[in-house]
Amino acid sequence: MAWLYKPSRRFGQVMWSVTGRLTITGQEAMPPYGPLLVASNHLSLNDAGTLVVALPRQVVFLAKKELWEKPIGRFYCNAVGAVPLDRDRGGGEALRYALAALQEDKAILMFPEGRISPTSQLQRGRTGLAWLALKTQAPILPVGIAGTEKFASWHMPVPLASWQVNIGTPFTPPFVEGPITKHLLTSVTDMVMERIAALLPESYRGDYADALRPSPRQVTNTL
Repeated sequence: MAWLYKPSRRFGQVMWSVTGRLTITGQEAMPPYGPLLVASNHLSLNDAGTLVVALPRQVVFLAKKELWEKPIGRFYCNAVGAVPLDRDRGGGEALRYALAALQEDKAILMFPEGRISPTSQLQRGRTGLAWLALKTQAPILPVGIAGTEKFASWHMPVPLASWQVNIGTPFTPPFVEGPITKHLLTSVTDMVMERIAALLPESYRGDYADALRPSPRQVTNTL
C-alpha cells in the first residue's frame, strides 16, 4: 500500500520551493486515467522522488530489487508502492505484475536503461517496456530528467540545486499482428528512447544523439 506516496509528493513540493528549483514542463500531457507506461531516463537515486513530485498522477515504480536490501530503501520502496524488478532474471515477475496493473488502468513507471547511467548520458534501452506496450497497447509517456545527478541522494531534502523534468507527448506503438519478435522489440525500444532523448539537453542524449541530428540533406535544404 502506497501510504507515503502523497505525503512524499507534498513534502517535495514544499521543501523544494524553498531549498531548490525543480522546473517541470508538460504536466498537462499526462493522461489523468487509463493504462499508461511512463518511460524516463535514469541519472541518480534522486529520480524516483523527483518524479513523485513532477508527475501529476500517481505511478507504480518498477525498481531494481537491490533497493530492498537496505532497511531504509526497503521501507521507502514499500511505502510508495514500488515493485522489485529482478534484472538478472529478466524481470519476469515484475513484468507480470505490470501487465495486471495496466489491465486495472494503473500507470507504470520504468527506467528502460535498466540502471543509473554512469555518464549521465542516455544508455541503450532494454526491451521490457516495449514488450508491455506491444502486449497491452498501453500509451507510452516519455519523460526526460536533467540535473538530478548534481546532488547526492542524502542531500535531496535540501538540494540547493536546479534540475528539470520535461514530460513529452504520449504515443502508442503500432499494432502488429503475430508474434512479438526481437527485431520488433528493439524497434519499439529505440522509438521510446529517441523520444526520451528529444526531451533532454543535447549533452544528455548519449547513444541516441545521432538519431536526432539532422541529416546533411536536411541541413542543405534549410540553407
